[in-house]
Amino acid sequence: MQFNGRIIDLSQEIYQDMPVYPGHLKTVVWTHLSHEDCKRQLGTGFSYETRGIMFCDHGPTHIDAVSHLSPAPGAPSVDMIPLENCITSAICLDVSDIPQKTQFGRKKIESELKRWGLDIKQGDTILFYTAQYDRYYGKPEYMTDYPGLDREATEYIIDKGCVNFGVDSASPDMWYDKSYPCHSVCRERNVTHVENLCNLDKLIGKRFTFIGLPLKIRKGTGSPLRPVAILAE
Repeated sequence: MQFNGRIIDLSQEIYQDMPVYPGHLKTVVWTHLSHEDCKRQLGTGFSYETRGIMFCDHGPTHIDAVSHLSPAPGAPSVDMIPLENCITSAICLDVSDIPQKTQFGRKKIESELKRWGLDIKQGDTILFYTAQYDRYYGKPEYMTDYPGLDREATEYIIDKGCVNFGVDSASPDMWYDKSYPCHSVCRERNVTHVENLCNLDKLIGKRFTFIGLPLKIRKGTGSPLRPVAILAE
């Protein structure tokens, strides 16, 4: 079977001491069994090597579960996210002109939709290019100085049919607004989102297929992803 399309990797790298959201578990990677140790154990000349990895279920590129946001009994965990919400048609909007430490609303989204001749369809994923990854990854401000969606913006995209959305920053909520308006709407509407994406500059103004499947972590509050965008040739 011949594949027709271009695949763009939207995931950040996983490595020791990678940036994590303040308060989340740090990432630790170690050699659990080396080739040298394995050779001594087996004594046959053959060997294999394995790594141990410890990281938060919200790092690095990951999807939130509703149970991460809601203390309500029965709030859906990450293993309950419908997979049809993780393989969808998608669009990417440019919000890179929004100043850091500020919020954007419905008017900005409507302006970008008009600019690119796009609309939000039922079942869409919407990705927002903030340029935070391109400008600040590896610097302290990557985790604190990004812009965010306000309540009206989040309600607007969900009302229009969005079932999943994502940002190339640590959160779709501005760090300095601890009322978490975007996350709060997600909790109320049972809609999840993806954080810590990259390469969104390659998708601005385009419609494409988004694939971002979570690990099947029992009762997980989130899950790392290896999301991709597929652009038709």
